[in-house]
Amino acid sequence: MAKVINPLLSGTASGQLGHMMTFDKRGYVRKYVIPANPQTTNQMTVRNSLGDIQRELKLMGSVLRNQLKSQFGYRWGALIIGELMANDQAAYNTYAAEWAAFSTAEKTAWATADLVVPVVKTDGELLYCVASAVYDIAQRIGAVISLSQPIATNAATVGAEWTDNTP
Repeated sequence: MAKVINPLLSGTASGQLGHMMTFDKRGYVRKYVIPANPQTTNQMTVRNSLGDIQRELKLMGSVLRNQLKSQFGYRWGALIIGELMANDQAAYNTYAAEWAAFSTAEKTAWATADLVVPVVKTDGELLYCVASAVYDIAQRIGAVISLSQPIATNAATVGAEWTDNTP
């Protein structure tokens, strides 16, 4: 049921009027539509990829998290996710290609350092790609963060810096 303040078209309204109109908090009116959720394979792959990246970001320690908030802004998570998912995951795929060139022992070290269990992405690859994106964004904007540059041989160092909660 819609909540109307003043006459309908001269005041404000919010909610739904029958199955004809929907009013939102910003004052916009749109036609009522039944939400579609086709759950195609591609849609689920993208959703699971976003979820994997988000789970990796949630594992981040308070020290690095506070640095990113202060230097990247309050939408720091969206900045990182946007970097990795833009242009059909072009940046993520570049980092993943770098990770694929690692030796088996180096991949195992990255998988050990990665505490997240990904749904779609490969264990270890996810930490490397997300940490690389964070490091590269910081370099581009001139931010100083306590994260070493992710390379093949420093999985334990990056993993410890990623989850560190002590200043």
